[in-house]
Amino acid sequence: MTSKDKDLKDIILEALPQLQCKKCEYKDCEAYAEAIINNNESLNRCEPGSLQTENQLRNILRQSQKVITVNEIKKFSIAEIKHEDCIGCTICIKVCPVDAIIGAKHKIHFIINDQCNGCELCISECPVNCMEMIVNPAEESWAWPSQKSYQSKNFYNNKKLRLNNQKKEKVLARERLASSAKIKSYIKDALLREENKRKQTKVYE
Repeated sequence: MTSKDKDLKDIILEALPQLQCKKCEYKDCEAYAEAIINNNESLNRCEPGSLQTENQLRNILRQSQKVITVNEIKKFSIAEIKHEDCIGCTICIKVCPVDAIIGAKHKIHFIINDQCNGCELCISECPVNCMEMIVNPAEESWAWPSQKSYQSKNFYNNKKLRLNNQKKEKVLARERLASSAKIKSYIKDALLREENKRKQTKVYE
C-alpha cells in the first residue's frame, strides 16, 4: 500500500464507526477500508453508518477530504448477560472485539458497559441464548469520529496485538519443545552408540 493509499485509508477509517461488527462482511473496519481502496468495494456495506456513512465515503473518494460531519447512533445498545442462564463457556469473551466481557471458564461472565460498543457479535454466538441487547444504562450516543470511537479502535488493536503475541509464543513453545526432543533423542542415540561400542570392544587379559 502506497503512502497515498495509507493516508486515504486513515481518512476512510474516520468515517467508519469502529464497531468491528463484521456486518459489512469484512473482518473489521480496516479490512473494509482497504477493500474500498483496492477492490472498489461498495460504499453501502456499513450497516451501523447507513446512508450518511455511504455519502461520506463517496465524498472522501471524490475529494480525498477528511470527515467533517460526525455520525451518531442515539442511545446505542450494548450487550447484557442473563446471569442465571450463563454457563461460563467463554465463547462471548473470545468473539468480543474490544475485550468488553470478563469471566473465566465455567464462571459467570460480566459486561464492561463502558467498553461495550454494541457490535452484537456475542449475541448470535451464545450457545444458551443468555445474551441480549439493551439500551446502555447511561443512555449515551455512539458518535464517530470521537474519543469513544478512537478508544474502541484502540481496545480492538490491543486485543489483536495480544492474540498475535500469544500465537507467536505458542509457535516458539512448540519449536523449543521440538528442539528439546531432538536434543534428548541425540543424547539417547549417542549413549546407545557408546554402549554398543563397549560391548563390541575385545577385552585383553
